[in-house]
Amino acid sequence: MNPLPSTPPRAAGGAQAEAAAIGGAPARQAGAAQGIALLAVMSMPTLALAALVPGLPQLFQQFSSVPRFELLVPMIITVPSLCVALFSGAAGAIADRWGRRKLLLAALLAFSLLGLAPMMFDSLWLIVASRVVVGLAEAAILTVGNALMGDYFEGQQRQKWLGYQNMFAPLIGSAILLSGGFLAGLHWRYPFLLYLSGFAVFAFAFHACWEPRKPGPELRAEHRAEPQAASSPFPWRSTLLVCGVTVLFSLVFFVQAVQHGRIFGDMGVASPERISILATVASLGTVIGGYLFKRYANVPVNLWMSVILAFYGVCYIGVAWAPNLAIGLPLDALGQVGGGLLLPVLVTWALGHYGYEHRGRGMGLWGGAFFLGQFLSPPLVTLIGTAAGGFLASVAAIGAICLAVAAALGGAHLGRARR
Repeated sequence: MNPLPSTPPRAAGGAQAEAAAIGGAPARQAGAAQGIALLAVMSMPTLALAALVPGLPQLFQQFSSVPRFELLVPMIITVPSLCVALFSGAAGAIADRWGRRKLLLAALLAFSLLGLAPMMFDSLWLIVASRVVVGLAEAAILTVGNALMGDYFEGQQRQKWLGYQNMFAPLIGSAILLSGGFLAGLHWRYPFLLYLSGFAVFAFAFHACWEPRKPGPELRAEHRAEPQAASSPFPWRSTLLVCGVTVLFSLVFFVQAVQHGRIFGDMGVASPERISILATVASLGTVIGGYLFKRYANVPVNLWMSVILAFYGVCYIGVAWAPNLAIGLPLDALGQVGGGLLLPVLVTWALGHYGYEHRGRGMGLWGGAFFLGQFLSPPLVTLIGTAAGGFLASVAAIGAICLAVAAALGGAHLGRARR
């Protein structure tokens, strides 16, 4: 039995419309307002990273007299991601019990308030502590945002909004990065002012997002007949598969996401400013990936996975062997196309394994698995590099593995298609 679905999720309607139709109540269908609200919600966690990265030198300078500042200052950026990896599952369980909307609004408020807290704190320890709360809120925002995407939309509508999310994400990230750099040049505290945008998103979500209605008994009975819409008990077997595959793909994803500066540095680019510009140019590939996912909504998920690995394989082998930047930059952008496909494909696949009652917890565990790759990927690259003979050799080795797995997945799909 193939664990990866060979057909896309069923098109049409929306879970809320279906539940309402069965229950006899008027259907409340999500539309553009809800889709845009979720795009805004899912862009918030980008602040935790992109807004502060340009100001990292100023933070080191400001707190250079604090004992162990070399360890503590980077934690201002990394602690929120660690919290996402550790607590997304718990956030999802709370969302399933307490309610999606209430948790989302509380998390957005905490995210915005504690994100601004360093404007008032002089203690590095207090700033790091505030970032823990930001990370907990970020875990809830990402988990509930993904769950609501599954609650509000289905089929091609879901794929459309996930595609939009990945088309606009690099543009939003670049805007935050440039704004953070400008503000950091004025004062080390000023990048935290970008968290003010969280209050606007809170107000938008308050008016646009509603609490999804739990399916009635008839709908739950129908879902029990569908293996991808599990009812009680929680589908741990499917979750192990989803999280295991997600960790493997996230390991590949974060090779480029975390090591981008090092990749360009080994191509001969020494200036941090130039590396930032080149990374922004390459990130346009993410927009292309998001568009491809939205445009070709009927492509099976397992075929998309093969395509993603093929993009990364060509990218990683190419940048490792590229003789100059003129060849290396387009090859690097190919990996970004794979990244633009990876997130919506994995989210679509994961959502297909959970019915309403387990969607929050399931997507929370998925989010934790994805961000776990951010911490496992760098030591993996180092370990492979020790055996392969250096950093770029390890990148090329990972690329070769990607191509081999892509060929296996693609061959398996073609074999099933011929039967």
